[in-house]
Amino acid sequence: MPHIIDKIYPIYLLIACFFLFKLSHLHIPYFWDELGVYSRAALYLFDHGISMLPDAMPPELSRGHPLLCAVFFAFGYKLFGPQVWAGHLTALLLSCALLYLLYKFTRDVFDRKTALLASALLAVQPVFIAQSSMVLPEVMLAFFCTASLYAYFKGRFVWLALFSTLAILTKETAIILPCCFGLPVVLTMLHNGINKKRLLEFFLVCMPLFAWGIFLLMQKIQNGWFFFPLHTGYISFSRSDILARLGYYLSFLLKGQGRYVWTILILAVSILFLLKKRTTLFSRSFISEVLPGREWRPVHILILYIVVSLFVSTLNFHLARYILLILPALCMLIAAQFVYFVENLNRPVGKYLLFPFFLVPLLYYRGHIFNVDADMGYLEFVEAQQEITAHLDEIAGEDAVLAAEFPVIHGLIDRRAGYSIREYNVAGSGKKAVEADYRIFSSPGNLDQSEPDVTKYVLLQKNISPLAKIFLYKKK
Repeated sequence: MPHIIDKIYPIYLLIACFFLFKLSHLHIPYFWDELGVYSRAALYLFDHGISMLPDAMPPELSRGHPLLCAVFFAFGYKLFGPQVWAGHLTALLLSCALLYLLYKFTRDVFDRKTALLASALLAVQPVFIAQSSMVLPEVMLAFFCTASLYAYFKGRFVWLALFSTLAILTKETAIILPCCFGLPVVLTMLHNGINKKRLLEFFLVCMPLFAWGIFLLMQKIQNGWFFFPLHTGYISFSRSDILARLGYYLSFLLKGQGRYVWTILILAVSILFLLKKRTTLFSRSFISEVLPGREWRPVHILILYIVVSLFVSTLNFHLARYILLILPALCMLIAAQFVYFVENLNRPVGKYLLFPFFLVPLLYYRGHIFNVDADMGYLEFVEAQQEITAHLDEIAGEDAVLAAEFPVIHGLIDRRAGYSIREYNVAGSGKKAVEADYRIFSSPGNLDQSEPDVTKYVLLQKNISPLAKIFLYKKK
């Protein structure tokens, strides 16, 4: 019995605690991209029929992305109902599955204590806490990418083909997987020769590229373009853009949200390793032990995966949540480094060193600056919009016309977004917006680019906090 408890109980307890903590977030209305794009896409499939074909929904909802994410959440709505809590619960269940998958993967590569530490490290990251219940593709992409890494480590290339294909049908960023796994396979063929097994492995590694190619071809046939026109402008191969985005991601990964503790650990472990191995570090026996060693192979792949992921991510528009596909792999490496560091020091000090790893990130649970949906600070904007909308519901007539912009507007046109008990008549932009009975200005939002015309509108209510400003105006 003690052996079973030691094997199973800790990770289940961690996941249960995380799940119970996140239950309080299930009724939070949708926000930002989950409000304006992804929940709307899933609800559209729920209303009109679930399909993976590019023309299954308007391009303004699909944005040219493969539709697996929308299909997944649409099935969640079919199972639980089209409510806000159902979308969040579907995401939360997948996030809990990711924590368990990371535990199994790390346990097989290292050991149980490292595995539990890796899952716990991921669970306390503010960006994961925020994303874990949101109707967005990032956690889903991280799950399939981690599953692909696990399948590769196990040498199960059929499962690798399946998971990496599901990853690229979730989001195109998963092109990193065939790039990452294809390189070792090609190098092996060049070194050891080509045979049927290696050719089959190479074919399976490239499977997601074939799947994505088919999707793009169908999109060209059905929508008239391969890539969503609006998004092509975000892609840049400019060195200055790449370096700026790389700096942003590295800063967020290795310094943001308290992860400077990770950077300190990396430096400490590197120094300790050099001190312990300084006499044999460059010897032939040490190199031959490290390079072909099976225990080092996953570490090489994880590092290659992180490097390729960062490079591909720098080519497109950047948001903090996009690094979620890297975090599980990085948590594995950080957990392994921590265990190595503690085991080479006085053991009792280990339990004290754990505190900053778990407590420091929680200090950034609700950030001090607006970082979109990378921490729970977004709740300030949601709460402000809820308050303004509740007042609007009380005073606006049935025929009232409302004008607002992203992200507020999408919380007013569908009651299933979680903000309003009704669905408003919405004016368009320009002159039509000026003729609206009510106007909402917000920052972040349209207040950053325009100001209300106080000669035509009178202020009814405002909500101002450090991270959000929302104003409700009525036409005079």
